[in-house]
Amino acid sequence: MATDLIRLTRRGLLAGAGGGLALTLLNPAPLRAGGQGPLYLSAYATAGQPAGYGVAGLRPDGTLAFTRELPGRAHAVVPRPGAAQAVVFARRPGRWLAPLNLATGALGAVVAVPDGFRFTGHGAFDRDGRILYVAEDDVEAEAGSIGIYDPRDGYRRTGALPAHGLGPHELLALEGGRVLVVANGGVITHPDTGRAKLNVDEMDASITYVEAATGALLEKVRLPEDFSNLGIRHIAAMADGAVAFGAQDERPTGDVQPLVGLHRRGSQPLLFDAPEGVWARFDGYIGSVASDGRVVAASSPRGGVVGFWDGRDGRWLGLAELPDGCGIAPAEGGFEATNGLGAVGTFTVAGTPADPPHATPGYRWDNHLTPVG
Repeated sequence: MATDLIRLTRRGLLAGAGGGLALTLLNPAPLRAGGQGPLYLSAYATAGQPAGYGVAGLRPDGTLAFTRELPGRAHAVVPRPGAAQAVVFARRPGRWLAPLNLATGALGAVVAVPDGFRFTGHGAFDRDGRILYVAEDDVEAEAGSIGIYDPRDGYRRTGALPAHGLGPHELLALEGGRVLVVANGGVITHPDTGRAKLNVDEMDASITYVEAATGALLEKVRLPEDFSNLGIRHIAAMADGAVAFGAQDERPTGDVQPLVGLHRRGSQPLLFDAPEGVWARFDGYIGSVASDGRVVAASSPRGGVVGFWDGRDGRWLGLAELPDGCGIAPAEGGFEATNGLGAVGTFTVAGTPADPPHATPGYRWDNHLTPVG
């Protein structure tokens, strides 16, 4: 399929916003208030200096259902099944997570990271919303951990499972929560050095499948040796049980490499193809991966592009240009996407806009976009 492009520029976004970037903070409001279409959740930074940080509910038409200030920069937001609630995770190396009331936009009591651990930006609920699994770094052990938290008891930490890998980032609960799949970036960090990567010459990225009941390792897969410089950081579940993944180049070799692929249990990873010159557009970095069950979308804020593939066979579908674009989520007619310039837009899998993108003045949308329901 021919590649179609939609170009969004900083000038165009500012013009669409009336030329201004004035901060607009709304009081918490019920989700039924204002706007059309489904609700999405995203962390944000405000456009002023110094930047403020928060979480918002937004709709495809750019309407904000609510905003709520946070104690610091957040990363992922995960809705809780069976409840009008979500959990917001601090950016790696994180010190907090916080429940968010989706009926009012109010923030619940902030939960601090346990001593000796750091949150790494993502978590996942089981099917019933009774258990929250959180990706963590066990700092002293220099090992990945999966914290277990009880939403019915103020998100008290009740235990932990091994991630069976280094630098766990995104994790998903499969098979109703019986199996946890973890994207392990393979990089060691330490709170004393912030986000500095301490072992890029010996990094060990992997995807691990962990039995939730026991913590037993069910399967572990790595990319071929020629791609050992790639850290696997983001994943998305497919309808057939496979897992799509996105990677980033932690140890540049000078080669242009595929950064998105698929893994099915019991097989080797499949790296997706793209037309000549396209992988270079991603600038060695995938910031988010999403799927509607069949199509895989992957974004690169560094490259300013979003790519689309058929998840059944890795066939290339199209490319959208979105400067500083990272947040992506399945939507009717394609995928919803946001960027750090305040744009919200729906794109078809060919990369064309389903509707003109909308501007949200004063907001810089962060890495991830999550649908509610």
